Amino acid sequence: MRRMLIRMRMMMKMKKIKTDAATRRRGDTTNRQKTERKFCSAIHLFVFGIVFFMLVNFACTPRSFEKPNAAAPPPSTAEDKRASFQNELEKMKTANLQYIFVFRRKDGGAVDGDDKKFLRSSLPFNNRVVLADEDKAVVVGSNFKFPPENLDALRTRFNVEDYSTADQVK
Repeated sequence: MRRMLIRMRMMMKMKKIKTDAATRRRGDTTNRQKTERKFCSAIHLFVFGIVFFMLVNFACTPRSFEKPNAAAPPPSTAEDKRASFQNELEKMKTANLQYIFVFRRKDGGAVDGDDKKFLRSSLPFNNRVVLADEDKAVVVGSNFKFPPENLDALRTRFNVEDYSTADQVK
């Protein structure tokens, strides 16, 4: 009896497999295929919604990525330029740099590439070097004393302003 039950179950499974294969061949859709189609259409709808929302959002926002009007002059004044030099000098003092020097060309022009090379070769130890006043001044801060021969060489080419702390300069 038991063997007969097992045999019947196997025959039913074989019949089910055959009917499943036959329905697939005929093009009948199963429940799994229907849910897959619904899921895919839901994903497509979601993606379409996101793309539509992005298009509407970009169409309605101001164009902040466009370049500003090039004809408008920059809003800087002489006070702002002087303030930038003062800010750089104040930053040097706030950083507790003991020796602060400002180098300007004797003709009052902007510091060019040759001047920068000369400064780099003549500055022995420096912690911070900053261009200020529209590249007309070089502010140098250091915690090491400058050798006098280097300062003399720099004074031949530049006007040197010393903003070092009073107890360090002797």
